[in-house]
Amino acid sequence: MAQAFTYQQRLDQLKQRINSSQKKKNIRIKKGTTSNLFRYQGQKLKRATKIPLKEFNHVLTINKENLTLEVEGLTTYGQIVAELLPQGFLPTITPELKHITVGGAIVGIGIESSSYRYGFVHDGLIEADVLLPNGTVITCNANNEYSDLFYGLPNSYGTLGYILKAKIELIPAKSYVKINHTRFTWVRSYLWAMKKAVRQKRADFIEGLFYSKSEFYLTEAYFVDEAPHLDDIYQNIYYKVAREKSEMFLPTEQYIFRYDPDWFWNIPEVGISQLFRKYAPKSLRSSGFYNRYSTWKRKILSFLPSVGNTKEQLIQDWEVPWERAATLIKFALNYVNLNDKPWVALPIISSKYSTLYPIRAKKTYFNLGSYCLTEKPREDIDYYYTKIMDNECFRLSGRKMLYSSTFIDKRRFDRLYNGTAYQALKEKYDPNSLAPTLFEKAVENK
Repeated sequence: MAQAFTYQQRLDQLKQRINSSQKKKNIRIKKGTTSNLFRYQGQKLKRATKIPLKEFNHVLTINKENLTLEVEGLTTYGQIVAELLPQGFLPTITPELKHITVGGAIVGIGIESSSYRYGFVHDGLIEADVLLPNGTVITCNANNEYSDLFYGLPNSYGTLGYILKAKIELIPAKSYVKINHTRFTWVRSYLWAMKKAVRQKRADFIEGLFYSKSEFYLTEAYFVDEAPHLDDIYQNIYYKVAREKSEMFLPTEQYIFRYDPDWFWNIPEVGISQLFRKYAPKSLRSSGFYNRYSTWKRKILSFLPSVGNTKEQLIQDWEVPWERAATLIKFALNYVNLNDKPWVALPIISSKYSTLYPIRAKKTYFNLGSYCLTEKPREDIDYYYTKIMDNECFRLSGRKMLYSSTFIDKRRFDRLYNGTAYQALKEKYDPNSLAPTLFEKAVENK
């Protein structure tokens, strides 16, 4: 098939491929990008005819007057930032890992340290072209006949359709970021200072890191035109520098992707990894490379005899109403051991409207993230930390993001994640159940 040079040409070619596969019962999208789903036990994929979408990875149109961007759904944020930042712009929310795609972040929930200003990634969505499971392509926005799908895309994880093109909001950006880290020794004073920073709205970015009941760091970051010096997060791991220095300066691109060179803190800090960190080209110092390497490693190990691994993943994000933040933090510090790796704290205010994702608009939430391996605390219970943190989050009227493994039954899942509203959308946009349901994808790993 001839190479397509425009979005419309790529769309026409996609429709031809789909039409030739219509007689097949199961059709699955082949995205051609690195997934940001973390399923502890792997995915149980059915045999299906794969329809490639990897060509839909282009930045299309930048409107500098209206501060909008049209971009194809499989475009990574690494690509988007490389295109936008030299022109002085960024998306309202740019997830911290370069390999994440704009379509994936919309349907799979995306956050970052600008979330106290702009909410989630999907809060910046204006319009989307969506490939439905039956092969139909529709355009949805907040006001047209498909507005229910527009509001239903967040937290649908591709089970209602895949985003082929998105129109999103932009913000002005500068070349550098000044970063201030303030240490606190009490959780209440820490949260009070974070909430004060949110109310004052002076910082462009707000987040926190903490390690123990007496070691909390509040980070307030600001766009600046010039930097007196620059810190090096390729030779010095960001979270360690943030623990040691009260002030940092980074190029904006490095601040946005500050956790990308070490995939948060999942690259070993001793041995051969030190040489890798020192000499590897920047193209290999990325979450996408590490993710592909880890996938390959898991496949190899699956063929070898088990030797009783004592480690397990705790890669999760939990959100609770702000007034429950201290309770969640205390629970995490009392019952979960991250082995001196930090927890990540984010204030989030969904800026516009309520969606399928069960978070109230205009209300302040506290997001707690863990992104590391932990020692198994219980030999008789797999993923013990995930399960107790999930239960505490739900007890506090919170929700967790579904990009990582979840261990609850369908009745509870539907109650927590707008099951009735989701089912109505599923019956309308996928009446023949050609794609898995949200429960099947998030819990049953299908």
